Amino acid sequence: MRTLSKEELISKLEAINRSNAIIDFDLDGNILRVNDIFLEAVGYKAGQSSKIVGRHHSIFVKPSYADSEEYRKFWDTLGKGEFYSGEFERVKRDGSTIFLQATYNPIIDDTGKVYKIMKIASDITQTVKHQKEIEVLKANLEQELEKSEKLKNSIEIEKNAALNDLDVLIKRSQSELISTVVKVALVVIMGVGVITTGLYAVAIYTSKDTQIIGSTWSNMFGILLTNAFSIVGTIMGVKYATEKK
Repeated sequence: MRTLSKEELISKLEAINRSNAIIDFDLDGNILRVNDIFLEAVGYKAGQSSKIVGRHHSIFVKPSYADSEEYRKFWDTLGKGEFYSGEFERVKRDGSTIFLQATYNPIIDDTGKVYKIMKIASDITQTVKHQKEIEVLKANLEQELEKSEKLKNSIEIEKNAALNDLDVLIKRSQSELISTVVKVALVVIMGVGVITTGLYAVAIYTSKDTQIIGSTWSNMFGILLTNAFSIVGTIMGVKYATEKK
């Protein structure tokens, strides 16, 4: 790989400075330099670097993060002269939150020691907010889908219960109808039998021809009995056909 000339290196650094938020601080965390993009990102106006130079870098770090194991790892890594990068949540001047995609670059002196850290960052706050909004929408959608699935299952259960109740009602109605037809047929047969027997007895008592009465009783009994069983058979046939469906 070709080594950059001094002019090329300066030009590249200027390009980085114009398009990224940059802050330099020493290993104690004291701020050495900031550019205007960084100032505006954290809530200051361009040219107000004097308001934060000399202050500790932790003014942009949430207290909960400053006491975390991750924050200690952050400083240990930089102290060893190693790069550290990632997405970071930082605090602006007004207390609101900003999200930065940042790389912390240890700067080594001639003796091989780290003497300062250059942080190069870009503001990704809107991207993070959009991602969170999408996650919320996705979670809401999943909840609605879950509710819809539960409602669907509930409707299916209610439908099956209604069909079962209807089936029970139909079977009960068929049984009651058969029972009623049989009872009516038996009552009619018994009634006709009683009446015909009475007539037969009167005919014997009055010496009338009993053959006609006996024949009439037999014919009526047979017709009633046949019709009764015909009705019951028809109902049972309908019931069987319904059950097979």
